Amino acid sequence: MSVQPSDLISEVWTKWQGHVIHDMFLLDRCLGFSDHSGVFLAKSATPGQSEVAVKLVPADRAMAESQLPRWKRAGRISHPHLLRLLQWGGCQLDGLPYLFVVMEYADQTLAQLLQRRALTDDEAREMMRPTLDALAFMHGQNLVQGQLKPANILVVGNQLKLASDTIRRISEGTMSTKAPTVYDPPEARHGSSSPAGDIWALGVCLFEALTRRSPPGWDERSEAIVLPADFSPAFRDVVARCLNPNPQNRPSVTELVAWARGQAAEPAPDATVQPAAIVPLGPTTPEPGPLRITPVPAASEATRPAPPMAKSPNPRALLTAVLGAVVILALCWTGMRMATSHRTLAPPPPTQSPLSQTSGAAAPMAAHVGEPVSTVLPAKPSRSDPATPPSALHEVIPEVPESARRTIRGHIKVWVRIIVDPDGSVFTASADRIGPSWYFQRLSIEAAEKWTFPPIDTHSRRLMQVRFDFNRDGTTGRAVTLH
Repeated sequence: MSVQPSDLISEVWTKWQGHVIHDMFLLDRCLGFSDHSGVFLAKSATPGQSEVAVKLVPADRAMAESQLPRWKRAGRISHPHLLRLLQWGGCQLDGLPYLFVVMEYADQTLAQLLQRRALTDDEAREMMRPTLDALAFMHGQNLVQGQLKPANILVVGNQLKLASDTIRRISEGTMSTKAPTVYDPPEARHGSSSPAGDIWALGVCLFEALTRRSPPGWDERSEAIVLPADFSPAFRDVVARCLNPNPQNRPSVTELVAWARGQAAEPAPDATVQPAAIVPLGPTTPEPGPLRITPVPAASEATRPAPPMAKSPNPRALLTAVLGAVVILALCWTGMRMATSHRTLAPPPPTQSPLSQTSGAAAPMAAHVGEPVSTVLPAKPSRSDPATPPSALHEVIPEVPESARRTIRGHIKVWVRIIVDPDGSVFTASADRIGPSWYFQRLSIEAAEKWTFPPIDTHSRRLMQVRFDFNRDGTTGRAVTLH
């Protein structure tokens, strides 16, 4: 059996497992590697920082003189969406020189998630917001991320962060002379560096996030990349502009931030059937909100002459009609509210005793997609014994758009740890386990924060867990007591 190059590279890096860096970082296991660097999970002796990530790079004197000042500069940067650099320097492993940089340990990377599935449009927008926030911060200080790619888009706790060990000044040019990759813009072959290079890499990341493959024809840098016909319509214009071979024709971070905010607005009603014309992102857009959707009338209506103007009605009659319409609308709205309130209540079965109404676990009723499910008991219960099983008085099930639900294969499980005050309200909520999607994780945390439980006669808080199960047919949630 022949030995693959990747197997040889793996042996180069995995042999350092168990070694100690700088007399304080024990390399536990190799998390990932390339032909020029390896990343390890390490245990640190520093209080409050038990697990860290250590990146090793084979080095010579020239590289050390150029790279260490960059890490020192990046280590002084503080931003919620940039990975913190904790320590950096040089070391020797079996007499071989290496540079090392110690970073926050990330729970997951976008590259790892894409090994299992692609992102939905909603998840891609969720990814764009913190990414653009970090890029805007760096570009405003004449810095670039330099190597934006799925492996460098990480999740730490509940926050998305970009790798910061690749940050450099715009004036410093490209970081290496190695063969260009799909994430390097066409101008990188000439050593040119600018914020537009990060925008190119972001376009590649978005394409890969939505399709799990590289853009077609990326190595033919002289021509614009043609996106496939089945590419997401919501991202087609933005990704095409990000992948423009001319850096001056790519959108700025400011334009992309405005686009992302515009896409996060309320969606158009499903009943709209007229074709829409997409106004491209650019300075001619009349107001912030990138990608504006403008309905185009059908040809038969566009050419139809306008009807003759009717004679103006009597003002008194018009006022009477308007007041009547307002009264009718108010009555209809009140009736709809009463009907809705009646539907959301979950009355107990006729055979259920009053005791079981307050202490039994309430099973939430199925709801339409995108509509929260609440279980509300009609009467305020008496304070319960803290040892009784958790029975939520009010359960909120995450709202999942139909477009996101269609992407689910099987089940997506999310565990949220909550701290419950003695009065039954949730004091705080956080992710208890790292799941396959930070989008569903965020929805779960926001929903769990709104749960309420029976009050207890002690002054201590309860540690509980809310477990959500997402599938194509709906979402369920239940609570369990941890302590």
